Order: sequence, then structure tokens, then C-alpha cells
Amino acid sequence: MNILAVDDKKDILTLIKTILEFEGHTVTDVDNGDDAIMACGTTSFDLILLDLMMDGKDGFTTLDIIRRSTFNASTHVIALTAKAYNSDRTLVLTRGFNDHIAKPFRAAELIQKVALLSRK
Repeated sequence: MNILAVDDKKDILTLIKTILEFEGHTVTDVDNGDDAIMACGTTSFDLILLDLMMDGKDGFTTLDIIRRSTFNASTHVIALTAKAYNSDRTLVLTRGFNDHIAKPFRAAELIQKVALLSRK
């Protein structure tokens, strides 16, 4: 799968990239919403992992713009967030995300969610 990972914490991006590339995926990583929007304007991704709380454009604003893009309007987007309550999960799903992974996340959870998408 071709995956875009967006998080303003470099250590999280490194972890995501290491885990998913080990699993055989191609990962593009960016550390802000503007760069994510630019990447989505030129590249079609199979999955986007998007942090909610970032400096500049937050994940909700970034997703709204991505959903209007030519290449990634229907791409599966998973929210990565420290907001782990059920109400937070409900909020991200109603705002257009396809799924939710709470931080800190387990590598097995990330691998499992990506594997499920790979089979579709």
C-alpha cells in the first residue's frame, strides 16, 4: 500500500514509517497539514494516517481539504490522536474519518488496521 503519514512529532513519524515499511508498505511522511494537502494534490494514496492536533492546520481542517482533492477524495483516512475516549472516536467518525487509532498506539494495532485495508 502507498500510505501518507502526517504527524507533527518526528518520533511518531519515524515509528510509523519503520513499522509499515517493515510490513512492505511505501510510506510518505510529512509533519504538517499544508504538506499533507500538497502531497494529496499530486499523489494518490491508499491510506492516510492523520494526526488531529498539529500546529497550523489541524487534522479536521486538513481532512476537509483532502476530501475535496482530485486524487484522495475517497481515500481511507485514519485519525491518530491522543484523544482516546469513545466520544472522541465518535467525533472523528462523524467528521469524515474512516477510523481512529489512539496514541500511544500499539504496533500490532496499526499493522492490523492496515492489513485489513490491504485485503479490500
